[in-house]
Formats: sequence, structure tokens, C-alpha cells
Amino acid sequence: MPNKNFKNACVLEILLCFLVFLTAVLPVYAELTEKRDLFEMSLEELMNVEIEPTASLTRTTRRLQPSAVTTITREDIQASGARSLNKLLEIYVPNLQMILHHWESRHLGVRGINGDREEKYLLLVNGRVMNERTHYGVLSERDLSMLGDIHHIDVIRGPGSAIYGAGALSMIINIVTDNAMTFEGLEFTSRMGAVEEFYSQEIKYGKKLDDEKGIFAYFGIDKYLGADQGDAPFVLGASFTDLWGTPVTSGEGVDYQINRYNASYRGLERIKFHIEYTDGPFEFWTRYTRGGEQFTYAQDNLASTPYGWMSADALDTYPSHSDLYQPGSGYQQLTMSAGYKQEISSDLTIHYTLSYDMFDFERASFNSETNTRWNLSHREDEYLFKLLANWELSEKHSLAFGGEWSHERFGLDSPGFPGDDVLLAPYERAPYNGNSPSWSSNTYSGVVEDQWRFNDQWVAFFGVRMDKTETTDYLFSPRFSLVHAPNDKDTWKLMLGRSQRMTFAEQMRYKWDLSNKKSDSEEMDTVEIRYERQHSPNLWFAVSGYYFDLDVIAWDSGISYSEDAYGGTTSIGDYQCFGIEAEILYQKNDFKLSLSHGYTKLLNFYNSEGVVNNYSAEPFGYGDDLANWSNHISKIVTSYKFGNKWKLDGNAQIYWGFPGAKDYAQYVTDKSSPVSRDSGYDKPYGPSVFLSMGLQYQPNKNMTIRLDAYDLMGLFNKKYNKTLYGFNSYGDYRSSAPSLAFTLSYKF
Repeated sequence: MPNKNFKNACVLEILLCFLVFLTAVLPVYAELTEKRDLFEMSLEELMNVEIEPTASLTRTTRRLQPSAVTTITREDIQASGARSLNKLLEIYVPNLQMILHHWESRHLGVRGINGDREEKYLLLVNGRVMNERTHYGVLSERDLSMLGDIHHIDVIRGPGSAIYGAGALSMIINIVTDNAMTFEGLEFTSRMGAVEEFYSQEIKYGKKLDDEKGIFAYFGIDKYLGADQGDAPFVLGASFTDLWGTPVTSGEGVDYQINRYNASYRGLERIKFHIEYTDGPFEFWTRYTRGGEQFTYAQDNLASTPYGWMSADALDTYPSHSDLYQPGSGYQQLTMSAGYKQEISSDLTIHYTLSYDMFDFERASFNSETNTRWNLSHREDEYLFKLLANWELSEKHSLAFGGEWSHERFGLDSPGFPGDDVLLAPYERAPYNGNSPSWSSNTYSGVVEDQWRFNDQWVAFFGVRMDKTETTDYLFSPRFSLVHAPNDKDTWKLMLGRSQRMTFAEQMRYKWDLSNKKSDSEEMDTVEIRYERQHSPNLWFAVSGYYFDLDVIAWDSGISYSEDAYGGTTSIGDYQCFGIEAEILYQKNDFKLSLSHGYTKLLNFYNSEGVVNNYSAEPFGYGDDLANWSNHISKIVTSYKFGNKWKLDGNAQIYWGFPGAKDYAQYVTDKSSPVSRDSGYDKPYGPSVFLSMGLQYQPNKNMTIRLDAYDLMGLFNKKYNKTLYGFNSYGDYRSSAPSLAFTLSYKF
């Protein structure tokens, strides 16, 4: 009789064959049916449309833009059925991966660049950076299920500090919202999810007052309860005895409820509000978001010493697991931005932007010895002025230049979220929390880019940006890109770049106060060669090869406070990777297919002396891979419209294995006696496959009904739906629950 593993492998092959069937048979069927205008333009037409600057400061066509860019449209968002921005990006962006963390919110990485906090990329809304600067990085927007205000998203893979500023090491995510020029009418959207339980309501309104003037408003709210332990099990990678004397075996979950997976922080409703006014060259928008998510306890929280942090003499404070304080992080963010484009002449335009941003952050956990909660809580405010000029010097040269001034205030009191008294953890230094005196910082930036069109076949982009604040040296981020288009089908791109970022404000302030010394910056050098071919009006494909060298600043779990390390954050070393990405996009009539595969390989990891890094066990003699990365990542997205009313969508993300995580878990186990992993326990390190499908029915032009089924591989074996915990994990993972969601949308 076939064994269970063989059966599971057969199921995986059958489902993947089904996706192949969609890619092979449906296009043939499409050609036999009448043509419908599902897509307004062919791929060829889209690639040659001149666009607003995305990967450059000067205008160019999508074909000639000097970076690898993925654009996710409003139609793509709807077709994905995504329940968060995190998942939406995971579906569509090649070589992007998400991992979990016991002590911080989950992490997004691309091309092997992932962090223990979200500081290595930038998230923008309408070109405005939304990163939190004090402690974490990109936190807002990512967890929200309400995505109806988004017109499209541009994701730039690779360094972008020369364009967007310090911190754009690995990628830039730019959310472009709807406005009165892109949406008119009144639309209601209701969603509800089963198994992974949630309820959301969205309403948006757009009204043109004349050809160039209008107002747009959006409001969304959700109640996200998540999935329970039975449907979304948390599986521990180490064997130990928990606080209640129960043995836990590696590869098995605990019998009691840990937390509801993907549940919102403190069970609070999550909110998004956006309003925008447009009047020709003037625009004003304001945006408010509130969100957050719960964390799953680490082994350290569930075990007494020597397996965890709990002292044996404090067990009386733990009468049951339900008394454990639920950790997580929450935020609220308010942004206001006003912009004006002044046309000095037909060749010179100046864009002025003035904006304000308030970010209120909280991370909650508990003291294992006393089961008392503590909060890292603070608020930061930023006032930003930006000026950018675009000048068409001649037929051959386009020049962009400008500057920014940012005034930031840190350590401010919370304006009311979450609004209760907190107990600070002993290691969170009092001068840098929300109950202490605040401090301020000014950042000055200058940027310039020249686009040089040698002839019809060759274009070069030269760019550089400099950033300076009081507690850092000058951050210098240059870029050079050479684009060659020898004919109307082929495009070659050579991209060289250096990106830098400042470390977090809490670290810079701590070091400056302690020693009057400036903080080091994180630096990455990248080389990328990319080939794109517009093979036909309906078929496009691309291949990229890249190499990077990253001098990484991150958490060192082996050190405490010092002159150079606030809370264990320091320069942990330098590592180099190379990789290859391949992408195919095909669309014809009512059928659309995208395929991608990314391969990333660690070359070297030079560990700083005395540092315990959480990125790779290679410096310690265990393997030669990254600990928090799957070397091979494949993605499939497909859709087909049947008739005028029905549409079938499908997507799959395949992570082919995690050898570096296995090596790191073994390293941690060997150095952390008496914690042990069972011999032969390899379940976390095999493939993860996330397969989802959606069926859409549109009875008329105003109403849309969708049924989405998520993470279907978990119906056969929940290990396929696993997402690993990174950064000092023994091999823990959480499986997402196979679940359903129903969506009803109506536009008046």
C-alpha cells in the first residue's frame, strides 16, 4: 500500500498538473471563442507607454525603465482574493518571500535580503515614505485586508536609494491610490471569511467636478479573528518540557490554544481612511490607518529554565496557559500631504511637496519570570518638504534634481492608542520610550539624475543621492544604468548601484548620548544584468542575473548594551549572494498567465568578531545557505474569463526547500544544550506550497460576487501550508488554514 508521503506527493503533482492544464488548454479554447476586450492593451502596447517616473526620476517608457519592476493593478488585486498586502505581494512579486517572527511582526524579503526588522526596504503611498523610523521600519498597511482604495502598486526589486532615499536597499513598494480621475461613483464591498475568520466593509466615492478637479474618499474597516490552533497549528521545532510539565516533541504542536493565527492586535478592529482632492496641478490627500497583529509565543515563553526563560520558583504565576499575556504589535498612522506641479515652461516643471506624518507604535510582550506585560511604546512625528525639478535639456538629455528637508521628533507620548499604562521591560532603556523626554533630528537630502539618450538604441541613467543627519556621516548612494534596445523586441539592461541606510533612531540617539559618536550606516552594492523580450503582442519574458554585497546591521543575540549596540543591534557582518530570476507573462483574449522563478545562493558570510548572527550558520561551520530563505521560489498566477459573466482565477507560490534553516536549527541545537531536536526531523525544511483559487460572477456591470478558496494544499497535508519562523528558530513553523472568503461588491 502506498505510504502517506507518496500519496501527498501524488496530490501535489495532480494539483500542479491542473495549473499546467490551465496554462496549456485554456489559451487554445480562447482562440476558438469570440474575442472580448478584457484587456484594453496588449503587452506590447503597455511596454511602450510613457509612464510617470517609477524606477527613475526622469520620464521614460515602461520598457526602458532602469530596474526590474512589477506592477500590480486593481484588476490583479481583485483576482488574487488577497486578504492582506503581505499576501498580495507574495503572490505577484518574483523572488519575494515572507517569514514569521516570534518577537516582531512578520518579515518580507526579496532576493535573499531579509531582516529581523523591516528596515531594508521602503513602503510609499503616492510617493510618500511611510516607514516607522524609531524601532521597526515598514509596519503600517501590510496587515490590512482592505485593499479597495488601491489603483496599482509598483514594486522595484533591487537598490533604490539613489532615487527614493536611505533605506531602499532591497526594494521599493509604492502604493498608488485611486482619485477622482481614476474612479467615479459610489461602491460598497463586503467580505467575510470562514475558518480563517474575518469580516470587512469598504466604501469608496469618487466625483469629478470638472475635467481636472475632483474629490475621492474611502473608508475600510475589518474585524480579523483569524484561525484557531486546530486549523492553523503552531508546530515547535525543539523538544522540551513546558511550564505545566507536559513534554513537547519536535514536530508536534501543543494541545492548547496558542493564539488565533493572523488575528489582529488585541482583537481590535483595523481601520483605513483616505480622502484626496485634486485640482489640476494641485493635490491634497490625508490618510489614516490603524492595525497590527498578534505574535505566537516562542519556546522561551512556554518553558521553564533551562529550556526557556521561566524561573522554576515563579511557576505559581502561571495557573493556566490562558493566563499568558498575548504578545503582538499595533500601530496607527496619520499622514497629510499637499503637492503642486508648476510648469515653468514646456521643458521645465517643478514639483513641490509638503507633508506631515504621525506614527504611533506599540510592541507588547510579557516578562517570563513574573507574567507581567511590558510595552515598547512610542510616537514619532515627521515634517517633510520636498522639491523636485524635471528639465528637458535637449533631445538627448533629461535632468531631474532637487532636495528634501525632514524634521523628525521621536519619543513622543502616544495620542491614545492603545492608551493604557505599561510596564517597561528591563532591557528597554527608559530614555527612549513614550514616557520620556523627546528628541528631534533633521535630515537633509539632495538628488540628481541625468537621462542620456545616445540614439534610438542606447539610453543611460546617471543618478546620485546624498543624505545627512546629525548623528551620521554623509550617506552617498550612486546609480548607473545602461539600457540597450537593438530592435522593437529585445531590451538589455545593465544596472550598477549602491544603497545605504541609517540605523534606527533609538540606536543612533543611544550611541550619540553615550559617546558623542556618529552611527555607522548599512551599505549594499549591487550588479544586475537583465534581458527582456517582447516576443509578440501577447507574450513577454525576462531574465535577470544579480550579485550583491551587503554589510548588514541587525540583531546580535549574544551581546547586551554597549557603546555601539542599543538593544543588541550592531554590525553583524558582511555577506554576498548571487541569483537568477526568470519571468513570463502571457495574455490573449480572456486568458492571462504569469510565471516566475527565483534562485538565490549565498556565496560568503563574513561574521563580525564575537557576534552571534541570525542570518546564516555558514560562519560556524554549518552548511552554506541563508537561514531565513528558500533558495528556489516559483510562482504561478492565472485567470480565465468564461463568457461575459464568469471568471476563474488561480495562484500558487512554491518554496522548494529551506536547507539553510535546517543548518541553522542544528547549529542552535548544538550550542544550546539541553534543548534538542529529534534525529531525522526534517518536516519544516521541505517544500511549502500555497495554492488558492477564486471564482467570480458578474451578473451586471455594477455587481461583482466572488468566492475564494485559500491554501488548498492543507486539505491533504498541513505541512505544505507552513511558514517558517526565522531568526534564531529551532525549526518552528505555523501552517495557514485552508479557508474560504465571500465577497460582494456593488457600484452605484
